[in-house]
Amino acid sequence: MDLLLFEKVKLGYNGRVVLEGVNLAVKKGDFFGLVGPNGSGKSTLLKAMLGLVRQRSGKIIWPLGMPRIGYVPQSEMVDPIWPMRVRDLLHLTLCSLEPAHLLHQNEHARVGSVMELIRIERLANQTIDTLSGGEMQRVLLARALIVKPDALFLDEPTAAMDLVASQRFLSMISELQKEKEMTIIMVTHDLQCLVGRANSLGIIEQGKVYSDDAEKLLTSERLSQIYEQPMLVRKFDGNTLIYPDSV
Repeated sequence: MDLLLFEKVKLGYNGRVVLEGVNLAVKKGDFFGLVGPNGSGKSTLLKAMLGLVRQRSGKIIWPLGMPRIGYVPQSEMVDPIWPMRVRDLLHLTLCSLEPAHLLHQNEHARVGSVMELIRIERLANQTIDTLSGGEMQRVLLARALIVKPDALFLDEPTAAMDLVASQRFLSMISELQKEKEMTIIMVTHDLQCLVGRANSLGIIEQGKVYSDDAEKLLTSERLSQIYEQPMLVRKFDGNTLIYPDSV
């Protein structure tokens, strides 16, 4: 069942076209990965999905109606100077969503529950200016989840993390998607990190968006066509690896 549809969409700013002819579908419950190099239009496409950028032509459709959305921005987009505690940030997010008299009964329980889910209880009394990049992303994920979203949008969520923290965070997102049957839309420049996690993909290359089921896109032949250079998709020790064929 389609949750989001783009039909021949054109996007741009100040007279400049960024993307055009965009056709894609995100099904309810999908893990949809949007991949492309810096400056390719990933953020523009994400903003169009969120309704922050209006298309110049074409249609953006939510066939089931607009879902409740949770959003995890890039950590560098968040000002860490204000010395707010993690638990206070989560309480403030709740207060912005619902009337105070409705929150009073379950506010602390919801904050505690989401901190436990994301495993950040130990950070509850830390101020956000003291958090590492990986810790900050977990807190931002908790803030997005506390709204009980139907669809979760993530913009380069692992950019500020080391390899170990990145893998742990991505595994957590995959678990949430399966357990909560939540739609995930994640923007990244790293195609490899989506392998085995995303079941559908959008790949931006040279101003075009190629969208399909992951298993159909992640073949040597299809990726070679998209990137206009020989690409190899190989299984090794149970893992799928993607790399240019330099031979």
